[in-house]
Amino acid sequence: MLKFDWNILFTFVNLIVFYLLMKKFLFGRIKKVMDERKALIQKQFDDAEETNKKADEKLADYESKIANYESEGEQIITDARDSAKVEYNKIIERAEADAEALKADAKKQIEIDTNNARKAAKGEIASLAMQAAEKVVGKNVSAENDSDIFDDFLKESSEE
Repeated sequence: MLKFDWNILFTFVNLIVFYLLMKKFLFGRIKKVMDERKALIQKQFDDAEETNKKADEKLADYESKIANYESEGEQIITDARDSAKVEYNKIIERAEADAEALKADAKKQIEIDTNNARKAAKGEIASLAMQAAEKVVGKNVSAENDSDIFDDFLKESSEE
């Protein structure tokens, strides 16, 4: 038959009593410490997440500022190029106007010099013609006749 051992029963009762005592005095405190630790860890995770959010916001802010600065820089460069182009065009126009004025002045001066040279040549030709006429006629005509002949010659040559 079966024999019942009382040691097993006392061991079992001791275990139940030990469990109940541990539950009453130890498990509550351990659970409280574990809950506090859990709350602390959760708070650290929340703080880390908040810090990451702030860092992401600052990063987005800095990226938008950089994009704004880049667009401003491009705008400044574009404006400078436009200003330089306008100034270049003004300088070219001024240079062309100055060149045209110089050409016009040179043409006027050439016309004046040409007219002076023609007058001088006409005077020389008239003088030579008078000398030739004196030699052909053989006598010296009066100064009044010379002046009249000279004036007629100049009038005829200027009409041509």
